Amino acid sequence: MSTALRTLRSTRSLATAARDAYLCPICLVKTSACLRPAVSQRSRRDVSNSQTTKIRRPAIPSQHTLTTARTRRHASNGSLASATAINAPSTVPPPFRELHQQLLALEAEASTYVSLSRLQLAIRSLESEIPVTRIAVLGLGVKGAQAARKLARVLLSDALADEEDWEHDILQSGKDGRSLLLRYGDRGDTVQHSRLLQTLSIPSPFLRRHHLEVLVTTLTTSGATDGISDAELEEALLVPSLVTPTSAGGRVGFVRYPVHKALVAAEGITGAVEYGRLPRFVDKAELIHSALSLPLRSSTGEKSAEETTTDNVVDVDLATHALGLFRTNKANGAQFSEEWQTSRLPHLSQWVAGSSEPDVVGLKPAVRNLLNSILLTGSAAVEHAETEQTTLNTSSTIPDTTRTRLDSLISHFAADWHRDLQTNLPAALDSRTWRRTAWFRLLWRIDDVSVSAADILRQSWLTEAEQTLAFLSGRIEETGLATSDDLRAVGAGAAQATEATKQAEDAVTSPQPLASQAATTPTTDARLEAETLQTITVTQKLKSQTGVNALFNPPWPQTIHLARQQILHSLVPALHLKAQTLVLTTLTTIAGSSALGAWIWVAFPSSGVQYAGAIAALGSVWSLRRLQKLWGKERDRFVITLKEDGRRVLADVEGGLRRLVRGGGRVVMREDDLREWARARGALQKCREVLERIK
Repeated sequence: MSTALRTLRSTRSLATAARDAYLCPICLVKTSACLRPAVSQRSRRDVSNSQTTKIRRPAIPSQHTLTTARTRRHASNGSLASATAINAPSTVPPPFRELHQQLLALEAEASTYVSLSRLQLAIRSLESEIPVTRIAVLGLGVKGAQAARKLARVLLSDALADEEDWEHDILQSGKDGRSLLLRYGDRGDTVQHSRLLQTLSIPSPFLRRHHLEVLVTTLTTSGATDGISDAELEEALLVPSLVTPTSAGGRVGFVRYPVHKALVAAEGITGAVEYGRLPRFVDKAELIHSALSLPLRSSTGEKSAEETTTDNVVDVDLATHALGLFRTNKANGAQFSEEWQTSRLPHLSQWVAGSSEPDVVGLKPAVRNLLNSILLTGSAAVEHAETEQTTLNTSSTIPDTTRTRLDSLISHFAADWHRDLQTNLPAALDSRTWRRTAWFRLLWRIDDVSVSAADILRQSWLTEAEQTLAFLSGRIEETGLATSDDLRAVGAGAAQATEATKQAEDAVTSPQPLASQAATTPTTDARLEAETLQTITVTQKLKSQTGVNALFNPPWPQTIHLARQQILHSLVPALHLKAQTLVLTTLTTIAGSSALGAWIWVAFPSSGVQYAGAIAALGSVWSLRRLQKLWGKERDRFVITLKEDGRRVLADVEGGLRRLVRGGGRVVMREDDLREWARARGALQKCREVLERIK
């Protein structure tokens, strides 16, 4: 019975101690995923050691515990939920809820332009009334790791207390290559083992008073700071990468660990050399500071040594010596004060602590500075992305000098094209070929009408213009102002070419079933042969009907060629039909008048010879004169149509080429990019407005 009673009391005491233990609100999400295995392991250990466990009485709540009781209650509730829960319990204080929501919207809208790790740190900082400020002490140089630990130990030590074991633990840590995370707590607090970093819970009044946690790690420069931008270097300092082994083969991984503020620590001459390689903008009063440990001693001149150095020089060894003197004997207070002030640690300690009191509504300056930095960096990233894309589009756009040169070349060739139409076509109309279509030749050589007209079209209608058009199209495509498809689409004949090509493609892709296919299913080779034969038949039929070769698709405008084929298959047959009609009408009139004359001669044999001859001659002369007059008009109308169609085709080609030269080759912003930048700017502006309202 007594054993059961002692076990019950032990369980209650452990529960009370676990409830009153200090819990960092910022790291709730990181530790919540590991909470269940740790609890299970601790439960098994408690059960196995229930007979030998020493009962620990709960400590008396401190002032810090009383002021953060409500925060811990929210934290304990939040720790019971998974880090990936959709409806996780919210612990955001009412003054920060609107800003918290805007930051979540910023994470969704502008994730490409802001540091997600820093943004998540800011969001976690708003989920508590008194958030913990995370400070990174980055060791620089060969001795950087030890210099950072020495500096952290001096900053966190209590001069009024004796030297404690955790101070030696800080100096002895890091041998396994892990970083060190210092939190406020008792030495006996259980910390889960991690391959990423070593966590020490230390009872430092400095951490408790200012609600801080310190990350001690190293900063690797490796001579790569020359080509790095300001934003990238700031990101590397405020989001240090922790090295963690990922396999037994020696491969390592990097985990980003964001902080509110960063302190670059270096020691000695080598550290000073490494620090000199960093840009001068590294020292930013609100976010980034540096501490170069060099010997400082009081001098006998007009100015002391610390007054002649820069603000980032401190003497960690001198501060350690002063701390040891005062702990040895409190009577050494004067010497301690002198050496402590000479080491310039008080100024550095004040920067690390920052403002000890939050703003009126509870927003700590470190959190405000973090948010301002995130918003400023995000705005700069959006502007940089837009500027870079604009520059890329400008560089990809063909220069105006090339456009002007090609535009002048088009004007030169256009003049030659019109000169070709004005000289070659009249010369062809005066040739023997066209004279074969004279009116008197229609009676016995009417088939020469279509042949002669077709020869003139094929040999003298814009033939030189078509050749130079191919050359000019090649020059335009060479400069990148247009592609082959763009050139094919130039002119009024592009639609006809597209329609003809589509008909051919439809005939190829959807062949009509053959008689042999209806009976049996042929093999693959037989089907391919049948489709090939049918394709050839369809293309030949299309060419015979429209004059368009569906298999010929040159990379230049086919406007002249298609216009010529249209005339050959529409205007020339119409001219030939008109000639046949006129000849038939003439022959009919001559035959009718001759028949009338013959009837008069038969009816009046004595005196009808003169009348019969006169009537026959009158009918023949009138019909032949009518044939000459009407056929002359048809020929003139045909020539005028050729000239007008030639001018129209040349105007279409010239206008299409000029549009390609003046408007082609210009890279414009994508609508998706413009909308993305607008959303990112809107989210940043809303966060900035809400942050400004929190005074």
